[in-house]
Amino acid sequence: MEEFDLIIIGLGPGGIRAANNARENNLSVLAFEKDNTGGCCLNRGCVPTKAILHSAEIYDEISNSKKSGIDIEGEIKINFQNIIKRKNDIVQKITKAAENELVKKGVKIIKEEAFPDFKNLTVNGYKGKNIIVATGSMPYELSNLKFNKKDILSSDDILNLENLPKSIAIIGSGAIGIEWARIFSSFNVQTTLIEKENNIIPNSDIDVQKRILRILKMKKVKVITGCAAKTFENKILTLDNGEKIEADIVLVAAGRKRSAFEGLIINPDLTTNYKNVYAIGDIIAKKMLAHTANMHADCIIDKITNKKRSITPDSLIPSVIYGIPEAASVGITEREADENYRIYNLQLSYLAKSWCDNKIDGFIKIITKDNLIKGAHIVSPEASSLISGIQAFINTNYSVDKIKEIVFAHPTYSEGIYEAIING
Repeated sequence: MEEFDLIIIGLGPGGIRAANNARENNLSVLAFEKDNTGGCCLNRGCVPTKAILHSAEIYDEISNSKKSGIDIEGEIKINFQNIIKRKNDIVQKITKAAENELVKKGVKIIKEEAFPDFKNLTVNGYKGKNIIVATGSMPYELSNLKFNKKDILSSDDILNLENLPKSIAIIGSGAIGIEWARIFSSFNVQTTLIEKENNIIPNSDIDVQKRILRILKMKKVKVITGCAAKTFENKILTLDNGEKIEADIVLVAAGRKRSAFEGLIINPDLTTNYKNVYAIGDIIAKKMLAHTANMHADCIIDKITNKKRSITPDSLIPSVIYGIPEAASVGITEREADENYRIYNLQLSYLAKSWCDNKIDGFIKIITKDNLIKGAHIVSPEASSLISGIQAFINTNYSVDKIKEIVFAHPTYSEGIYEAIING
């Protein structure tokens, strides 16, 4: 029986990161992937969605070019088939590159479903000294709205849409729901967003909720909160309060559920109920993000190679909602702060860069305690990048006073971090 130092089940972001890291540590690696390399993030999530979102942003920018002194004559047309083709091309290129890199580094990849025997550390007849389970997650299906790949779609299905509908109802206002609402509304599709909680993006900071809600309404997205979808028949979505919404299709974006093997129990430290079997990424069923899986992978490879690395708490893992503007958060929210915290809040219009870019709608909010940053929430272009800088300040206990000494380039959005602390 052929033996490897590490067997990885699932080549999503976490599996790829673990394989690359393991090879850098001279471990022999075997990886099983029953689908395409890249997992949900690359094939059915982050990357393809952002590719389509970019096309929507370009269309929106061109449609409003007069604000920048650019007059465009003639009709601006959306070629949705070419948008999807571009998305597919991008996914294919990145998938192929990721897989080729693994093979080049000496990772053996088997494209088949894995049937593990965790007790004996074997998978499909191969022996492993260690096993990492990185099987990811799948769209959560509502019992009253079963996916049919026709007019009730999952976040996977929507990526294969061939033509733009005239109207769409989106159930769920997490990152997936918000981003697709932005895409469809930018393409002039009549868009309704439904959230069963009383506020959109329920776990977000209250100022993020309010600002994104305002931006959605400005884009003519109809937002309904405090209601759940009940039935969808003959292009009519009925809510539990009796309200009826006309929609050609329904996108169910009500979250995701983990894809784990029966009997596998996962501990907080990413170990399991089987010796030398570990779990990473979405199957932890907490903060389901690609960069969470990457961090988990680094932690486990360090553990296997006898290095020390602590698991980053969920609260310190950045979350991002993409679009124009982006919304990004890390650390505590204002709801979690008490009178001992200080909150700095700078409106984006304070920054010259926002006026140059016609992007003045947003803010930078920083929550501190004892001269240290404890949380930050940003609605701004480049928020996804800005939040990582603030996360670094939090992780290194970099004091607020020290941040005041940093020379930020001007004009930029990053200088908003400094301005928020000085003037917010």
